[in-house]
Amino acid sequence: MAALVTGDLHGGIDIHRFFPSAFPEGRVLTKDDYLIVAGDFGLVWNFGMEELGWLDWLEDRPWTTLFVDGNHENHEALSALPVEQWHGGNVHRIRPSVLHLMRGQVFDICGSTVFTMGGATSVDRAMRVEGESWWPQEMPSAAEYAEAEANLAAHNWSVDYVVTHCCATQLLDTLYDGDIWQGPDELTDWFDMLEHRLLFKHWYFGHHHRDMVIIPDHRALYRDIVPLGDDEPLNQQSSSEEFVTDV
Repeated sequence: MAALVTGDLHGGIDIHRFFPSAFPEGRVLTKDDYLIVAGDFGLVWNFGMEELGWLDWLEDRPWTTLFVDGNHENHEALSALPVEQWHGGNVHRIRPSVLHLMRGQVFDICGSTVFTMGGATSVDRAMRVEGESWWPQEMPSAAEYAEAEANLAAHNWSVDYVVTHCCATQLLDTLYDGDIWQGPDELTDWFDMLEHRLLFKHWYFGHHHRDMVIIPDHRALYRDIVPLGDDEPLNQQSSSEEFVTDV
């Protein structure tokens, strides 16, 4: 069994990184191997033909696809799905082998404990329409924060890996080289608390459309696909200098 993690998918926009030509390693994976998307999955939106086609395509891949939610998701559609238990935490099952790892959960994945916490602030909110392309549920609720803390307490505030969409406030200055383009918010401040309280080996996050190690054991992901527990990509697919502003 193997677990891999990558960054934002944006529905069909960036799914080409999973094509065999770009990800030949995928050919030898099985349904007991896991590819985790660190938010902005973007394929639970309006259940149109293109979206359903990509979900079917993912289901046909040899691996199991997992994702935390980002800010660019239809959160109402996600929350309407049935909740089930999977590997120790709550999930929404989109396809038999395409699962949403819900917020504040601790999963057993390939023998490692993985804490998940989706959500982020949309900096492009002003260009979006509430209920059509933006949902206030992009940020965690008080109940989700409480559930996360209760689950972490049950694991003695110690996990192997953390997978989120955004990152802690304390990383923003390094991430943006002193020019904080996206300021802190309630969630990034909460992640600051985790940085000081939670014991973990490695933290992976998306959202910022960069592929780079921020500080030791903190990996920003966009198109790179890396083994869980590592920083080096299997296939380096984008420059660490790439930066787009519609996160």
